Amino acid sequence: MNKVLCIGELLMFFIGGEKDVNLAHQQAFMMKAGGAPANVACVVGALGGESMFYGAVGRDGFGDFLADTLKRFKVDTSNLIRSIKPTTLAFVSVAKNGARDFVFVRGADADLELTDLDVKSYEATKIVHFGAATAFLDGHLNRTYHQLLINALADDKCVSFDPNYRSAFWEMDQKGFVERVMPFIEKAHLIKLSDEEAFLISGLNDIEMAKVFFKSRFDGTFAITLGDKGVDLFNKEWSVHVPAIDVEVKDTTGAGDAFVGALLYSLSYSQKPLETLKDQSIMKEFARIANDVAASVCTEYGALTALARL
Repeated sequence: MNKVLCIGELLMFFIGGEKDVNLAHQQAFMMKAGGAPANVACVVGALGGESMFYGAVGRDGFGDFLADTLKRFKVDTSNLIRSIKPTTLAFVSVAKNGARDFVFVRGADADLELTDLDVKSYEATKIVHFGAATAFLDGHLNRTYHQLLINALADDKCVSFDPNYRSAFWEMDQKGFVERVMPFIEKAHLIKLSDEEAFLISGLNDIEMAKVFFKSRFDGTFAITLGDKGVDLFNKEWSVHVPAIDVEVKDTTGAGDAFVGALLYSLSYSQKPLETLKDQSIMKEFARIANDVAASVCTEYGALTALARL
């Protein structure tokens, strides 16, 4: 089994306890661990795989909570950096008109240098996953993110990428977002996109046309998640649709992270992951398993809540 290295943000989410109430009028908040690449690492660990998280949290109680959360899902935290900056925080609620009320307080997650990564830990991994929600914002993490991509490709690692588009960060600069993600889409071996991200990056509003756009321009294997419709999996050589299973959905938060985490868990068993990504029959089965895991996550509130049962 290959260890999966996940780089990116780990932060505290505070979710307003009252529905249809904006942040100004919330009386209490639910505290949850957040961060797309951290979720992916937890999914790999929860399924019985080997994962390592490379990111930064503060030397505070929130940082302790997040470190304990990773360990609870058997994630290797030897490269979890404890910064002198406070842990990154996000506060969110949904107002009566459906608008998402969001406040982001950037802290330790931006404070990550490539020199923080233990060389032996890095050499022991064959798969590197880049979760990008905050990685393209200003900060040391942005530079480290790009440097690690260059190193991983030079060292023949299997590179996985999820842009993790967040409208709260990029709604006013979607063109800038596309410009930042394009080098990773060009170079990654596995690219997971939501349908929203596929439309945004391709500039098209039809899924079949978007698939043609990606197939004609890039060499990687793509997985475009389509919610309850399943996933389209494809590369230049083949294309396959894998339907989702029916479940009683409570919360879709983290479903995409669960999908890519489960996909990487299956891929971690391959001795030659780059070759496996090109195998249609194997990848179709991996996607079926990943769909089931993502569906299971949707049956509970919170991205990590359902993982304890996996």
